[in-house]
Amino acid sequence: MARFFDRMAVGDWDAMAACVAPDVVRVGPYRDVKTGRDDYRAFLAETIEALEDYRLDLQRIWTDGSRAVAQLSETLRMDGRLRRTDEAIVCDLGDDGLIHRVEVYLQRGYFVDDEPEIPRG
Repeated sequence: MARFFDRMAVGDWDAMAACVAPDVVRVGPYRDVKTGRDDYRAFLAETIEALEDYRLDLQRIWTDGSRAVAQLSETLRMDGRLRRTDEAIVCDLGDDGLIHRVEVYLQRGYFVDDEPEIPRG
């Protein structure tokens, strides 16, 4: 799971895609659905590569072996200012060690200079 986010953060799309099952299902924060490794890889690559000054910061991962939750933030430049969104990503893990389902949950995005950081334990 950590490798999935590490590879996404640096734009290593093939290594990131190798972490998900061929029939992965991704449900986005707006109930948008992507199905299949190739479609999911293409969606993330196209979306992230279009963002200015994109950064992914992984805070922590919790897993019980069959499910995992990652707490992270994504930051990008919008209208000349850094905008951050804090997120939780819930994943179902298969016996094969691959991610089979991804669900994305967002907090309200904010401009970095407008609000203080949320202390993380």
